[in-house]
Amino acid sequence: MVDKKKGKDLPIEIKKIGLRLKQIRKNRGFTNSDDYSYHYNLNRSQYGKYEAGSEDLRMSSLIKLLGKIDVKLTDFFSEGFNEV
Repeated sequence: MVDKKKGKDLPIEIKKIGLRLKQIRKNRGFTNSDDYSYHYNLNRSQYGKYEAGSEDLRMSSLIKLLGKIDVKLTDFFSEGFNEV
């Protein structure tokens, strides 16, 4: 059985990644993560967990997700990441 970290046991950086994803979504004019997930062909429930910062996000998953929403990894971490 795979042990996945959930919720409060996760590092604060995971929460910041989620907040950054939310910031990008809102900047694109999407008011909820469901519509955003459908628009970019993302797994709705999984994306919601990532955005909420409630589930661990592997680097490979983040890279795939950013590819689908057309955001470069360097831009994701440089443009406003520390302000979230």
